[in-house]
Amino acid sequence: MKKKSISRIFPPEGHSRGQALILIAVAFVVLLAFVGLTVDVGHLFIRMGHLQRATDAAVLAAAAQFREGRYDEMEAAAKQAAKLNGVDPDEFSLIIETCQNPDVADDPELNCGDATRKRKMVRVRSELAVPMSFLSLVGVPDIMVSSKAVAEAASVDVVLVIDISESMTWEAASNELKDPSVCNNLDPYGYEDGYPGECQPFEEVKKAAALFVAQILDKDPEEEEDRIAIVTFANGWDNNPNAGTHYRTGWDYDKGEPMWTSDRGYALDVVRNLKVIEPGPCFTKDAHGNLIEATPYGPCRDYDEDDNYLGLNCISCWMGTPYDYDDDDLSPLATTNIGGGLIKAGNMFKYNSREDSLWVVVLLTDGMANATDLTPEDDITDPSTYPIGACPQHTWDDFPLCQDKNVTTVHQKGHPNFDADDYARMAALFVGCQPNLPEDQKPDACKDMEGQGAVIFTIGLGEAVLNSSGEVGGRPYGASLLRYIAAVGYDGDPSSDPCQSEPNYSKDCGNYYYRQEGHQLSQVFEDIASRIFTRITH
Repeated sequence: MKKKSISRIFPPEGHSRGQALILIAVAFVVLLAFVGLTVDVGHLFIRMGHLQRATDAAVLAAAAQFREGRYDEMEAAAKQAAKLNGVDPDEFSLIIETCQNPDVADDPELNCGDATRKRKMVRVRSELAVPMSFLSLVGVPDIMVSSKAVAEAASVDVVLVIDISESMTWEAASNELKDPSVCNNLDPYGYEDGYPGECQPFEEVKKAAALFVAQILDKDPEEEEDRIAIVTFANGWDNNPNAGTHYRTGWDYDKGEPMWTSDRGYALDVVRNLKVIEPGPCFTKDAHGNLIEATPYGPCRDYDEDDNYLGLNCISCWMGTPYDYDDDDLSPLATTNIGGGLIKAGNMFKYNSREDSLWVVVLLTDGMANATDLTPEDDITDPSTYPIGACPQHTWDDFPLCQDKNVTTVHQKGHPNFDADDYARMAALFVGCQPNLPEDQKPDACKDMEGQGAVIFTIGLGEAVLNSSGEVGGRPYGASLLRYIAAVGYDGDPSSDPCQSEPNYSKDCGNYYYRQEGHQLSQVFEDIASRIFTRITH
């Protein structure tokens, strides 16, 4: 039998060592390649994470600028946000796209909406070259990674609630101009300054409100995502829009509901042409008990013997007539129906509602609540049904009208002291309490109240807001109410009042503002607009 060569079975010792070294070298190279690839891949994923976080921050920053209409600043804000999140703006490319860009307006990822529901969508796309360590040795110096993020700048639905009561003429240059029937009809076509009428401070109110409207509706109507509605309030019973409490931006007669508008020109036209209330004729009875207009005195205005305007006073119409009043009931003269204005504002969010928009109410008044909507038994033409509205029996002929002279008490409907202030506070809860909360999570004031969850800002104008005459604790009627409404509208809970530690009612706090004169209002509206735009959710 032929013997096998031992050298064939067992290679020579030197040859064996050479092969082992080769295997070790190859394994070492493979290991280095694996480690290098692992490092490169790990570095790649880390940088991808940084880029995604930076992109997310960038899109939020861009959306914030988009929401405020600062389109030219979107890129700078996005890059600054990216830098704060660990990505150098000089190292990556960034593209910002919005629904205003026709090239992407139909992109389903952006979801810009349609003609009936426009949305403020922003998309940021970014790319970053990530340098490679190991792969650069084999001709791959870097790898491009990309990221994108989409955000929505919340659209806003704003109801502007404006007081048109007869006291809105107290800044008049002369006594004659305090009569609304005079100052409303001066410069009727706005030839002097574009605003018909010369009632002060009401003209300054209109100018400031117009600037606010222009800030909210800052695009062409077909491109505008935001909406405005305007409500005015005076008394609670007059069908004349310039006298009662009414929606002013249109009525859809087919649907039977008030209308929002995104048309800046139309909304501005509504604001410019607002008027201070001019009451119609007052009524009396003839010798036979028939109701007649008190024509000798004309509309419900009162002048003294020197022809100085004294204000509204239907009692003068009744003097010297066969109809005798044992008590002078002044409740039909009250023209500050704050509660009625708020109720109409809250109802706006029930019509053509947009759940994903920010709901806002801005209320401006120059006085205290002294009127409400009519109660079912009221008939303005029948004095036997007076007092009008929620007006306690003992407060119909004294200052202040329809107030129980205690702003800390809140009575429910049916209580004999349920007054105009209580009515306005209940209306504030209807507007500002958060909806859909379980009863055990609701603030005490919001129990059994399904609110709208709207943000509310209040503006008090003039010294009458600070009037505290006769109030049991010396607190101002108007300012106390406005602070309460603003507290409800701050977070849905009047007990968590940001103004609680501020004893001076002429100081701004929370969502409450006070200004003594009409020309100071523009800054207030500008501040409110800025705060609206920087709020993301409602």
